Formats: sequence, C-alpha cells, structure tokens
Amino acid sequence: MFCWRHCRPWLRLLLILPFLAVGMSRLAHAQAQRFELDLTNPNFQRIAIAIPDFKRQSSEQTQLAREMGETLAGDLDFSGIFRPLDPKGFLEDPQTMGLNAPEIKFPDWRRLGADYMVRGNYLVQGGTVKIEARLFDVAAGRPVIAKSYEGDVRGWRAMIHRFADEILYALTGERGVFDTKIAYVQSMGKNKEIFISDFDGSNPVQASRDNSLCLSPAWNPQMSQIAYVSYRDGNAKIYLLNLQDGSSRMLCGYPGMNISPAWRPGRPELAVTLTRDGNPDIFLVSASSGQILQKLVQGRSINVSPDWSPDGRSLAFVSDESGNPQVYAIDVGSGQKRRLTFSGTYNTSPSWSPKGDLIAYSGTVGGRHHIFIMKTDGSGNRQLTDGDGDDVSPTWSPDGRMIAFSSTRQGGSAIWVSSVNGIGVRRLTRQGGGQELPDWSPRMSGR
Repeated sequence: MFCWRHCRPWLRLLLILPFLAVGMSRLAHAQAQRFELDLTNPNFQRIAIAIPDFKRQSSEQTQLAREMGETLAGDLDFSGIFRPLDPKGFLEDPQTMGLNAPEIKFPDWRRLGADYMVRGNYLVQGGTVKIEARLFDVAAGRPVIAKSYEGDVRGWRAMIHRFADEILYALTGERGVFDTKIAYVQSMGKNKEIFISDFDGSNPVQASRDNSLCLSPAWNPQMSQIAYVSYRDGNAKIYLLNLQDGSSRMLCGYPGMNISPAWRPGRPELAVTLTRDGNPDIFLVSASSGQILQKLVQGRSINVSPDWSPDGRSLAFVSDESGNPQVYAIDVGSGQKRRLTFSGTYNTSPSWSPKGDLIAYSGTVGGRHHIFIMKTDGSGNRQLTDGDGDDVSPTWSPDGRMIAFSSTRQGGSAIWVSSVNGIGVRRLTRQGGGQELPDWSPRMSGR
C-alpha cells in the first residue's frame, strides 16, 4: 500500500504545495484582410487599433460611453494581437464625430498610426440597451464588419466581449477567448475552495463550498461540470461540481489517494491518478460512475499529472522512472511511451495545446520553477517565463494563443497570463489569500 511518509520528496512537494502557498448581427460590408499570425515569434508586431468612446444616443447611463470603449480595448489588448492606441491622442470628440465611413476622416487616423478603428454607439431605454459597432480598415477607408446587439443593460459587457470576438475572427479567421472562464484554487484561511473568474480574472465567483482543501479543478468539454480533488471526507477524493445548481458528488473514492483529474476530449471519461494498488498509477475512469475502465500508465515509478492531447489519443504525464520527475507521453491505443524532457531535473505539470502542436510544462532553472514550451516530440524546447518567484501549473487558452499559470513573482501566489511568445505577461487575479492551479475553460459557445 502506498505510504505518504515514505513517498518520494518531489511527490510530497507536488501534493502539499497547494496547501502552502443576445446578439443580432448584420453581415460584414466587406471581407477583411486575414492576417497570418505567428505569435511564437518574439518580434511579432501587434495591429494598431483606435477605439474612441462609444457615442451615446440617450441621456441614460452616459458613463457607458467610456466604459464600453475601455472594455473593448482591454479585450483586444489582452489577445496579444492588437495594440489599442491611447485615446488622449485622438483629434475629434467621440460624441460629435461621425459613425459611418463617409463621415470619418481616415487620413487623420492614418497619421495617428491606426491600422483599424472602431466606431460604436448605444441607446439605453429603461433596462434595455441597443449597441451598434463597426470596424473600419483605416488604409482602405471602408467598413469591415458591422454588428448590432440588444438586451438587458446589465449584460452590456458580454455584448462588447462578443464584438471583440467578431473583430478577432474577421482579421484572423479564429475566435478569441472573450466568452471563456478560468477555474482556480483560492486560499481562504485554512481552507481552499474552487473559484471561477472571467477570462481576464474579473468577476471572481466561489464555486465549491466544501469548507476543506479543494484542489486541481478541471473543466469538462461542455463547460457544465468541474472535476476537482477535495479532502472534505478525509483523504483525497475526486468530485464533480455541477455548475448549474452548485451541487457536487463524489466520482472516485478508492482506497488511498484519488488525484489529478483530466477530462478526455470527445468521450465521457477522465484520466486520474489512484494509489488503490499501492503505487500512484494513471487510470481511465467513467465520468458517470467513476468505474475504472483501463489502467493507462503503471510501474514502480510515480505517475501523476495526466493531460490529454486534443484528439484524446495520447496522454502527457509526469513520471520519476528516470530518478527525477520528467514529462512523458503515451499513445493510449498502443501503450507506446516516450520521454519528452531531458533538460533539467524537475519537470512537471504538462499541458497540451488545444491546437495539438505544443506542450507547456513547469521546469526548474536556477532553483526557480518557470514555464517552458516544447513540441509534442520534445524538440524545440524554450523557456517562456523568467524572473523572481515560481511559475507553475500552466494551462492553455482554448485558441492556443495564451498560457495562464500561477506565480509568486510578486509575493503571494496569483494567476498570471502570457502570450505564447512570452510577451505581455500580466497578472489576472488580485484577491487576498493566494490563487493557484488554474484551468482555462473551453469556449462557452462551443465555437
């Protein structure tokens, strides 16, 4: 039987570290130029975009004029693709300037360095808001997309997020992450609970209420449940949190530890680490019953932290069979296993890109943990983060353009994000108590 007292020091650290530390739209007037974006290139130049305040069409909620523009600019800046221009340099009053192409002085915007610009207006009537927004190609002097949204005024941010997504799609052919969420572990005194925030760390909401130690949240593909580890009934067991009604039920409560849940894409199954046979091995279990379907990885070594490839055919995981924790991958069908990391003596927390071409992980350099990226065969290894503090637990955005992780670079643990080229590192969470072990959701719309 597996014994906590005698488990390898690195596994003890892995296990106790968390304890320490609706729209209506019109078709585009014209096809936009599609950009081929290589965000892995550190010399990538962002697209300059001007976003004046939205034009108010009523005397109600006049503050939304600036808030809508700032929210849209924040979204596009967050994407790592756009560079919103400073509104202080704009030459016209956004409340008097035109909304349509013939009314816009495009040469002035070109002189300011804008590649694109947005003009928007809104009308508040009682509890309803109507928003119209257009994206213009400044050089061509023509509209690219025009969208209209209407709904409860309290939901205006969701409408702006959706327009940001439309802009990204028009210019790149790919949707953004503006309707996604991030689940993470929030320290609350002696306890830890699962929290959920918007993609940018705003609007944090407590999801679990176990009054215990909750760890390792993992979204299901439908974004309706979160699997997580909880000690509420004694030892570590895996539970499923229903996001519709807030209820939870135990999925895996086998003797020993039940940890590291990872949903399999395209199937109602999870990979989990169990010590039911004495050694930490990785099993495939049913998402409905928790029944063991298959033992995926076994041996005398410690095998933890599974993460699936997007096609659900391969699994990245951590094993210490070489003496130190390293990242491996296994083909589930054939059982063929290969070691991926050879540089460094402590490599953990693999996370497979949703595009299937890269794996992020946490590795040790100079006594600090940082985030690395490599190809799925282990080649092309490069360091993404550096500096003071420890950077651990990487998780990919669903568009494969960004990586969120937990870091202590400013003292206590918080959730940070970086573009895949390492540029634009920013902090997302700022609540007290510390946040760690993030997991980025799929797109809410399923797009």
